[in-house]
Amino acid sequence: MAGLIAIYLVLFALGVQDRLTRPLEELTYGESWLLDGARQVARGERLYAAPDRLPLMQIAYTPVYYVVVGGLQRVVGDHGYTVGRAVSLVSTLIGTLALTWSVRCVTGFWRFGWLAGGLLLTQNLTVLLWGALERVDALALGLTLVGLALYTGRHTSAAAIFFVLAFFTKQTYFVAPIAAAIALWPCRASLLRFSVLMVCGVLGGVGLALWLTDGWFWWHVVTANANPLDLMTFSVLMGSFLQFNGVPLLAALTSLVLPAGPGERVWRLYFVGCLLTLPSVAKLGASSNYWVELTAATAALLALASYRLAAWPQTRLVAPTVIAGALLIAVPGYQATATELALTRADTLQPPSPRYLSLVGDAGATPLRIDATFVDYVAQQPGDVLTDNSGLAVAAGKPIEFEFQIFQLLRAEGHWSEQPIVDAIATRRFSLVVLMHPLDGSIGDTRWSSALQSALLDAYAPAGSQAGFWLYRPRE
Repeated sequence: MAGLIAIYLVLFALGVQDRLTRPLEELTYGESWLLDGARQVARGERLYAAPDRLPLMQIAYTPVYYVVVGGLQRVVGDHGYTVGRAVSLVSTLIGTLALTWSVRCVTGFWRFGWLAGGLLLTQNLTVLLWGALERVDALALGLTLVGLALYTGRHTSAAAIFFVLAFFTKQTYFVAPIAAAIALWPCRASLLRFSVLMVCGVLGGVGLALWLTDGWFWWHVVTANANPLDLMTFSVLMGSFLQFNGVPLLAALTSLVLPAGPGERVWRLYFVGCLLTLPSVAKLGASSNYWVELTAATAALLALASYRLAAWPQTRLVAPTVIAGALLIAVPGYQATATELALTRADTLQPPSPRYLSLVGDAGATPLRIDATFVDYVAQQPGDVLTDNSGLAVAAGKPIEFEFQIFQLLRAEGHWSEQPIVDAIATRRFSLVVLMHPLDGSIGDTRWSSALQSALLDAYAPAGSQAGFWLYRPRE
């Protein structure tokens, strides 16, 4: 087990290095949204603007991550995705140490704590993927795990503060405080103090955000996030989840029949709560980040079960066998990761000429590889640039004027009218329009509506193509 965990951690470290050295390349869909929001904070602009004027960009999450990354960018400068990814990495490592310390407090042995921390980072590919990206998940998980560690150490008031911060990093992180509140019963005094801190912190923060944004905070983080259910998304994600998490999940469920010692109850409740939220992966736009909390809870339960089983001679081999099996299941995923890292490392050691950047496209998981000089060309354009690839705008240092995919989904759901962007196009606000598909083609695989297509055709003329993008300039 230690050997597998060590090998996986080496790949994790190499992956982190690769990400931190690619500051302009969007590696997964949505990183550009977070960087654009952090840049708003760094420029002193307000988040959660009304969606009736440009720029039209949804701030999908509660504000802590944006404020932290934006504040750091004011101090160290804008280094693309590097600052945000570094924040996520530090959060992942702190959360891992908090989990390690918590399990050590419960068991009295560091080896079981280190087992929990190692499993969090390596039992599946979830933390490998999300632990060092410009996304809110790592910071929210890190704050949650620190809160649970403080709770294990009987610092319930301090734990409540970290749970509130986790909620205001990502609004779906509410399972841990509920588990902690249930675990406090029947200690009524502690439960009351904890609940008052949580309720006042959450309601006070939400009320302040609504007041500062004239109510648009709710539209951004709740209304605009209420994507419809999608059976295809659910089937694909559940298949991926069971492939890498089936064995540890069953082992964690089975561990619930073992006797629970002091401090274990909150981890069991946290695991059950995370498991109950797993069907949320049916939401359109969901991804494997939806079970990152369940990964942490599973790691804690497996380590605690190992401690229990190690005390009985007849069951001492059960936990090592099950956990080793769970780690071995992930070997193909780590092999694919190693192959990808080898390819990117070769490009780093012998940079191709011309130099290329990878961006997230709209045709499956295949990234767009574009000539870096084209990004420089877009960056040099005077005035505003409209593009249906938000990663291109962010790489060029331009604000995302309109996020095509999000707002077209909101238009279809009746949460937004596209009149503001149609009017901006009609007035030829943009000096350059850069699209992944030509305007005179079918809109079936594009991110725009027929009304947007008509408005663009009326106001803009073709200006050639570069690096796989079609360019348009304002008509005279």
